[in-house]
Amino acid sequence: MASPLSSFSAAEILAELERRMYCRTRPETRSILVGPPGCGKGTQSPKLVEDFCVCHLATGDMLRAAVAAGTEMGREAQKIMQAGGLVGDDVVVGIIKETLSTRRDCERGFVLDGFPRTVPQAEKLEQLLAEQGKAIDSVVEFAVDDAVLTERIAGRWIHKASGRSYHTKFHPPKVAGKDDETGEPLSQRPDDNVETLGARLRSYHEQTTPVLGFYKAKGKLRTLNADQPSATVWGELKSIVERDATKLA
Repeated sequence: MASPLSSFSAAEILAELERRMYCRTRPETRSILVGPPGCGKGTQSPKLVEDFCVCHLATGDMLRAAVAAGTEMGREAQKIMQAGGLVGDDVVVGIIKETLSTRRDCERGFVLDGFPRTVPQAEKLEQLLAEQGKAIDSVVEFAVDDAVLTERIAGRWIHKASGRSYHTKFHPPKVAGKDDETGEPLSQRPDDNVETLGARLRSYHEQTTPVLGFYKAKGKLRTLNADQPSATVWGELKSIVERDATKLA
């Protein structure tokens, strides 16, 4: 019977060993990223995951994975959704608990995106982590003016087949409305328009302001100017998370 390692090259095994050695030098961190649509969280969170050797927790992805795997919470969520209901906070927190206890890449911490959205959810998350002897290290708010977000999002166009993205101002195609490689027409996502974005931003501010106040009272809120070049935002985000994680390590 072949060894499980036989399916990997020597270079791949060496790279994995180097990766594990690097991860041992990094502090544990449990961070929450908060920000409106188009603020750049989706660009920065994978960098945190890679640099700090933690897992990325997005509630939608976790919910779908739990349902597909048939976990206890997944079955409960599926039953609720099949009945036309909304999955409640207790089930979502239960899925987070299952995920943290079963995924090895979560052992050193996590980056949480899209949760908590309300103060009761934040309180339930705090209770869950306290039961495990853990705590949130930092909550990073990606602050961007609504007018900037409108310009960012309303100008986005995509080539649906490949996923290539363009922007009328920041990354325009060579030919207006056409994909650079295929020449096929570009399209906008249904919610990438001024009207839809306005409603999404109002909802975000109404829901998120109390959550930010909750973490500010605990001394964990950090506000980051996300209206800067991506490399600058990454440098500041890494410093914030590393400082807070090191402080609590």
